[in-house]
Amino acid sequence: MIELSVIVAVYNEDPRNLANVIKRLDQIITPTGTSYEIIFVNDGSRPPATMALRQLAADNDKVKLVELSRNFGQQAAITCGLDHSEGLAVINIDSDLQDPPELIPQMLERWKEGYDVVFAQRQARRDRFLKRASAFIFYRVLGSISSVQIPFDSGDYRLMDRKVVDALAALPEKTRFLRGMIPWLGFSQIGISIDRGAREVGESTYTLKKLLTLAMDGILAFSIMPLYAIAVVGAVVAAFSALALVASLVFATGAAYWPTIVISSLGLFTGLQIICTGVVAVYLSSVLNESRARPTYVVGAKLGGGFNRASAATANNFNAKDKELLLTKINL
Repeated sequence: MIELSVIVAVYNEDPRNLANVIKRLDQIITPTGTSYEIIFVNDGSRPPATMALRQLAADNDKVKLVELSRNFGQQAAITCGLDHSEGLAVINIDSDLQDPPELIPQMLERWKEGYDVVFAQRQARRDRFLKRASAFIFYRVLGSISSVQIPFDSGDYRLMDRKVVDALAALPEKTRFLRGMIPWLGFSQIGISIDRGAREVGESTYTLKKLLTLAMDGILAFSIMPLYAIAVVGAVVAAFSALALVASLVFATGAAYWPTIVISSLGLFTGLQIICTGVVAVYLSSVLNESRARPTYVVGAKLGGGFNRASAATANNFNAKDKELLLTKINL
């Protein structure tokens, strides 16, 4: 039985980093005596990363490689890894190694103490200023409007017990925002502080656009505050309009005053209506995507010695059951 599954979602990662992932995980996990597997999920990478992953899967019997049919995004790739994991505990880690794998033994200790979720909470990060600033704002804004308490500065680097993974798989959402879904599930959770290192090799593929998309998914999935804000904005505008009307009736002078008031008011109201309609449209589009019930990801291929090992283990289990059934019949 596998004790630990390590999920690594990959999108156009530098091949040198991919080899380092296996090397460092082996150096860190093997001394703990924990049996483990590594699940690489290739999220539609270009040939250099794809070829490197296939070679690593062919050379290492601990590796499972799941290739998606196209790029579905990080959250979908992580979900795919969770669905293909066998471990009693599951850890997700980025392929760039900025979140230190050296934290894994400490995560395992907290898990053995009884915690179902152990997440890494970044105290410092050596990223570009724009990325640091956008991440800081993202967590604070989402935390202030979310219906779930999402820990600040905690990415997807976390350990989950098998029962948490199974509960997560049972949630019906197709668009996954794991950083909110896992806290929503409950269970006992604890954070461990880390300093996020700088990328040593290659360039990051996680752009500002992807961060904004992730933020939008989080807001749509865990907050209806923007919809309530429409009513608040409407009330405020109505109040100011009433005051402006009274003021214009009392203080109106000159022939050009009224046309100016009318044109300005129409522009303001039209802009607010478009904004409010846009907010509703975004939520409706999210509902539409969920109602289509398309899969979160599509698997193109499964490769690697890890799958061969799993198949052999399954076959052995079936053989054992068959023998037990046969012996029972003989005894009868």
